[in-house]
Amino acid sequence: MLFVLGLGACSSVKTPTSPTIEPQITNVTATAPQPSETPSPSPTPQPRVVLLAPDGADPQQKEALRILLKELAARSGMDFQVLASATPVDFTSDLQAVVVLPPDPGLAALAAAAPHTQFLAVGIPEVQPGTNISVIDTRGVRSDQQGFLAGYLASLVTQDWRVGVLSTNDDPAGKAQHQGFLNGAIFYCGLCRPAYPPFVQYPIYADLASGAPTADQQAAADSLIAQGVMTVYVAPGAGDSSLLEYLAGKGVNLIGSEPPPAAISDHWIATIHGDWLEGVRLAWDDMINNQPSSRQDLPLSISDRNETLFSIGRQRLAEQISAELASGLIDTGVDPATGETK
Repeated sequence: MLFVLGLGACSSVKTPTSPTIEPQITNVTATAPQPSETPSPSPTPQPRVVLLAPDGADPQQKEALRILLKELAARSGMDFQVLASATPVDFTSDLQAVVVLPPDPGLAALAAAAPHTQFLAVGIPEVQPGTNISVIDTRGVRSDQQGFLAGYLASLVTQDWRVGVLSTNDDPAGKAQHQGFLNGAIFYCGLCRPAYPPFVQYPIYADLASGAPTADQQAAADSLIAQGVMTVYVAPGAGDSSLLEYLAGKGVNLIGSEPPPAAISDHWIATIHGDWLEGVRLAWDDMINNQPSSRQDLPLSISDRNETLFSIGRQRLAEQISAELASGLIDTGVDPATGETK
């Protein structure tokens, strides 16, 4: 029994155990590294175009050009401004084109100081073309083309094609007007044979010396009237307003290169002249591509249309011929330098 009791006492003794240590977890929030800031580049300046209209510039010309250039600049994504004066300091690298009106503000020196900029002189005869200077002569129409369009228009609106031209014969421009008119009339009417007397081979002409006196002008007009002419084109330099009034008083309808006197508006068919605004429009693409304009002659325009004598449908035909002359699709058959037939 003592042995058994000893075993029980031994089994009741507990073996000590090591205490359990719970690990301590500390929450740490990691901070991502912040990238260093890169400075923003300076914005690229907007390309711009300037109308340079010095004091003394024609107000109507200035306003017409302002409207056109503002439209073209907006279409090309460019800034536009009008300046009365400028110095080379104003011509920063963003300045793409400058259109200049008379009087000449010293354009040659400005252009030399800004070789990255294209300049367009409008109606400044003393300015010469250069590597970054283009010139539009507001009087610079091709005489042969002006005469050709006048001859076409005269035949287009005149019964039996009874048409004639009064022009000068002592200068190439006058000769080109004369021959251009004849070719333009024939271009429309072919043989141009009238259906009733007088049986004249139209178109016909009468030439004058530059600055001819009034008596000579009227004698030339009478020679056309005697041959049944119903429409006369008075070329530049061939007569003054008194000649126009004399012809209108004889019942002759007229085409000219300058707006008509109000007294003869009933006999005025239309005015054919150079369109200098269209010339600027045509030069625009060259300018903004940093190229001097290759065009010196102005496209032709028809204005002062008499709705009674010259319908809108016939005007569209005449304007199509004008566009084809400008593009070279129609050759007048006249050398504009000499006025002679090619």
